Amino acid sequence: MTTWLFFSWVLIGQLGLPVPAVPALVAAGALVRTGRLSLATAVGLATLASVLGHTFWYEAGRRRGRAILRLVCRVSLEPDLCVRRGENLMGRGAATLILAHFIPGVDLVAQPLAALSGLSRARYLAITVVGALLWALTFTALGYAVGNQLAGLMHAAGRAAAVIVLLIVAAYLGWKLLGRRRLLGELRLARISPHELSRRLADGEVPVIIDLRHPLDVARSAHTIPGALRFAPEELAVRGADIPRDREIVLYCT
Repeated sequence: MTTWLFFSWVLIGQLGLPVPAVPALVAAGALVRTGRLSLATAVGLATLASVLGHTFWYEAGRRRGRAILRLVCRVSLEPDLCVRRGENLMGRGAATLILAHFIPGVDLVAQPLAALSGLSRARYLAITVVGALLWALTFTALGYAVGNQLAGLMHAAGRAAAVIVLLIVAAYLGWKLLGRRRLLGELRLARISPHELSRRLADGEVPVIIDLRHPLDVARSAHTIPGALRFAPEELAVRGADIPRDREIVLYCT
């Protein structure tokens, strides 16, 4: 693994493309163990790639606002879940950006969310550098710890190991894409447009309207549909008895 290949691999993964960066870090740690790569080079390049990839999305969030979140949704295999997790994480404070490095999917969406929350560029960069350094050290150290065993397995398996890894990744991506397509198909059947809801309200129909927006989104825009109940998605399972069942139920979020 050349240093430029390693850097490019990690950078592409941190930009959000479906190229997992953690295996590259683990492999780099194994190379450090065998003396074919220095620890400073592996950790330094991974940290730089992570900071560059994440800062790209932070700056995009500063310039384009929530439009960037829609783009992230197209990139992510689990967009709604990742955005919700990112919002919950950012709701606990800016320092949780460090933790976001270790949560796949959330690490991508947390960057524009940090910009939307008003986090200054200087503070963002300071937190991101710390998070990227810890992330790079953690997985490089893991590769170093299992370096001899990993090298032995790869040598024994030969080219078959690469084929097996590619098949596993392809199967995982296919399963996720199939599940997302099925879910989106179900949602299209149960969808109501804003104009249709407005018409029904004007005609005197009174459905149960539930506002599922995150508190960060409500703080940025206090507008809501009149009469809507405020719920967090996590509360639906425990507060189901509070929702009237004698009327149609309409859920909406950001």
